[in-house]
Amino acid sequence: MSISNLLKVLSVNCLALISCSFSAIAQEVSPKPIKLTYFASQIQCGSGSSLINVAVDVFQNQQFVQTLSLNDDIYLSINSFDDLTFEYNFVDAECSPTTPTKMVLAPDDTVPNLTGAYDQDSIQEMLNGLKVYEELFLVELGTTDPNDSAYDLQDVVMIINTKPITD
Repeated sequence: MSISNLLKVLSVNCLALISCSFSAIAQEVSPKPIKLTYFASQIQCGSGSSLINVAVDVFQNQQFVQTLSLNDDIYLSINSFDDLTFEYNFVDAECSPTTPTKMVLAPDDTVPNLTGAYDQDSIQEMLNGLKVYEELFLVELGTTDPNDSAYDLQDVVMIINTKPITD
């Protein structure tokens, strides 16, 4: 949510409450901590080839923060997940990523009917293993065609933990 939209919502809420303190507004605008965990990755340059190592460069408000490899964590304070952008790099591969298709899912969201590639769990199985304050960030890098059998939204899977202090 943009700061201007947040302030509009707060001003409506403050009117409904009759009074509102500036400290309440400041708390709503302050960044929230999250933990991103690079949870899984399964992609090949073609059927029968070996799995590709995908490095993920994380940017916050267009500033480079860190490169993540599989099983890495990063702690960030953000106003919105939209503050983050990612670049995906195939390490020692003969192909390169397509324009990424991305999706964020919480445990109660409607799940696309896609099977897990190779020996991966399905998206639903991964969601079932999450805590109520976690979400999945799913990325497809192999194809932009949702009808392609390679389209599984599991080329990069990250867990977004919105309460990292409780972990």
